[in-house]
Amino acid sequence: MQKAFTIICFFFFCLIGTQAWAEQKSLIGETAWVAVGDIPFVYLARIDTGARVTSIHAVDVKITDGSSVPDENVGKTVSFKTVNRNGKIQAMSAVIVKVSTVKNSQGIEQRYVIELPLAWKDVNKKVEVNLRDRSKMTYKLLIGRNWLSKDFLVDVDMKAPEKGDK
Repeated sequence: MQKAFTIICFFFFCLIGTQAWAEQKSLIGETAWVAVGDIPFVYLARIDTGARVTSIHAVDVKITDGSSVPDENVGKTVSFKTVNRNGKIQAMSAVIVKVSTVKNSQGIEQRYVIELPLAWKDVNKKVEVNLRDRSKMTYKLLIGRNWLSKDFLVDVDMKAPEKGDK
């Protein structure tokens, strides 16, 4: 009898602890309207728990006094253009904090990584974001675990409202 009581108490406290932990996190869907930068520039972003790092659409990438060796460009300023779902173009620039090697279905590639503030509702976090030409992809901003970590639970049944820039 005491053993059964102990087991019931254990599961009860596990359940209560899990609920308290979950209540501290925001619930986000598989897509969300996310503002990028200080401008802010709004994207309909894909929430991807399989991606370690957030990725943004970047074209016309130019590095001030750039080198053909990517690692030599760390610490230099990169400027690029980005386009959101509505076709709005925004020029951005930031300091390259590192070069990362990314494995995906297209193979292995090196990408420049910068830091950008990303905001959704009342959560605003500055995280590392890699630059990639996402022209052929539906979502120009892919939110990875580095932004989701510690603040979000993902509900794949939730979706952002289908409307223009929010």
